[in-house]
Amino acid sequence: MKKVCILTLLAASLLLSGCRGGQLPPNLVHSPEALYGRLIGVLDGTSAFLFAKDIGIAGSFPNGEDLLAALRAGSIDAIVMELATAERLISRARNITILPEPLIGYDLRIAVARENTNLLAAVNSALSALSADGTLNGLRDKHFIGADFTYTPPETVSTRAGYLRVAVPRDFPPYAFEDGYGNLVGMAIDIARAVVDIIGVELVIEEFEPHELVTAVWFGRADLALGFVPDDQYDELVNFSSVYAQSTQAIIVRR
Repeated sequence: MKKVCILTLLAASLLLSGCRGGQLPPNLVHSPEALYGRLIGVLDGTSAFLFAKDIGIAGSFPNGEDLLAALRAGSIDAIVMELATAERLISRARNITILPEPLIGYDLRIAVARENTNLLAAVNSALSALSADGTLNGLRDKHFIGADFTYTPPETVSTRAGYLRVAVPRDFPPYAFEDGYGNLVGMAIDIARAVVDIIGVELVIEEFEPHELVTAVWFGRADLALGFVPDDQYDELVNFSSVYAQSTQAIIVRR
């Protein structure tokens, strides 16, 4: 995945030279359609890059503060990121706002092989239980806004022989990535572990490129897949579970 890197040093330089007296460059983006061909900033390694690179020039930044500095300086025209993260980022930022209309919003579901209707039913039952006890909301907030939530495996679920191979995206925060200790972590990992715990079998994680996740289930290389971006072409390949979270890619601009 190629990334156009915009140096923080350049952003800082432009900030000093172009924004004296608190004057920000004029905003050129007032709707999702106006993003086409623009310079779009995203957080390094996030799914926002997939959308930004298809409609403009995507610049990848290591953290939110660098993104805001570049936006204020005018070295990027807008920021695209998960809505919950965006709201947290701009909560104390002056002259920065989120457009009312997002770039895209979609439901996050689990892909299951079409022929395995029993597994689909078991996954949906597990998701219903995880929704009822607050686990899904807790994991969503943990990975989208950094909330302090720890998943605790149930004590009352019986364990049976067998395992489920779960496909997750390789190096694709916040869904699956390596932490500073080399452990595979992320929202897809946590959701998969919680679902498989309720089903009562062993979890086996298989990493794939993001665009290979659904076809991995279709070809029988995995039993389930999480962390993919929905696409109409997938509808004929697999079945999908009920929703485990919703993703909204918001657009941040100068006022």
